[in-house]
Amino acid sequence: MSAEQDSAFIRNFALVIATLLGVTVLLIVIANSLFGDDDPAREALAQERATENMSPSFAVRLSGEPAPAIASAEESEESGGVTEVRSGEQVTQAVCIACHQGDFLNAPAVGDAGAWGDRVSKGWETLIGNVANGYGNMPAQGGAASEEEIRAAIEWMVESETGLEVPES
Repeated sequence: MSAEQDSAFIRNFALVIATLLGVTVLLIVIANSLFGDDDPAREALAQERATENMSPSFAVRLSGEPAPAIASAEESEESGGVTEVRSGEQVTQAVCIACHQGDFLNAPAVGDAGAWGDRVSKGWETLIGNVANGYGNMPAQGGAASEEEIRAAIEWMVESETGLEVPES
């Protein structure tokens, strides 16, 4: 390739890019003229979506204040309200099933009596403690479910689905 061929290619490439840019600008102008009417409802919706997209989807707690879910449960108890406790199946589907649906990182599957056998023999206190604080490959789940919900999830995964009995410890 010669320098003349290179400059011809660059010139043609620049021409194609400029043409595409011009067509894009022309289409934007046409679209705005046809559909760019000043609809207040549409503008309000666009503003609402922009605000929603710009707001953080998380919060960092720098002090020791309780997490919002825990705080709302405590407030509910203080005000005499009833805090709804999820069933074992609900907790399992929401928190546990990602790992306990198959042999993921050695997690015993729901309903697999053979895999649960050794774990069950350790008793309730050990099982609940391991779930709440984490054990081996399993991360701590104490923030995702209350102790009562953890017990309900274990009951559902082990006792209801395998028929094994967890001894009191």
